Amino acid sequence: MKNYTIAESNIVINKLYPPKCSILEKSKVLLCPRIMEIDVEIGDQKIKKLVNCLVLSEEEEVLAFGENYIQPPKGKVYLTIREARRKIHEMKLIATAECKYTE
Repeated sequence: MKNYTIAESNIVINKLYPPKCSILEKSKVLLCPRIMEIDVEIGDQKIKKLVNCLVLSEEEEVLAFGENYIQPPKGKVYLTIREARRKIHEMKLIATAECKYTE
């Protein structure tokens, strides 16, 4: 998965993790959860902030979304993959991750 990041001036997106998939031994079926993670830094903030993140396709379709309170300097935002995009692990995907503060 190739990815690019966009964030408000003081939110740094360090890494976008794809879903952690496992394969069933007998049936060889690939199982993937609908959860992705993003590592973010909000280093210059003094108090915890609510950070909202989206993963968008090249066509700017929302692939995954989530939010979490981040205690400075860094933390994780857990994203839910949209139902229509559950097979995201099978795609060769160029995506953009965007994060911003939610008031």
